[in-house]
Amino acid sequence: MISVILELIKAGVGLFQKKKDETVQNSHEQNQITLEETRNGYTWRQGLGWVLTFIVLWNYVIIPVLAAFGVLLPPVPLSEVWKVLILLVGGS
Repeated sequence: MISVILELIKAGVGLFQKKKDETVQNSHEQNQITLEETRNGYTWRQGLGWVLTFIVLWNYVIIPVLAAFGVLLPPVPLSEVWKVLILLVGGS
């Protein structure tokens, strides 16, 4: 009975180690892809970063300044923008 339990524990530990190795391999592959993309010049990540930066600038700078002069413009909902921006900079 004890030997069966030990085998189950060994199998479980092996499963976690295998998953960790796969995660490290995937991370290394993603780093290589990112390096290759940046060598080619302008990337979609840079473009997306500029667009999201403009949206945030629009809501927090442009709209209030124009509102001070009587020009009312609609704001862009930022809930989804923040999620994409956090993912873009590597958050989770």
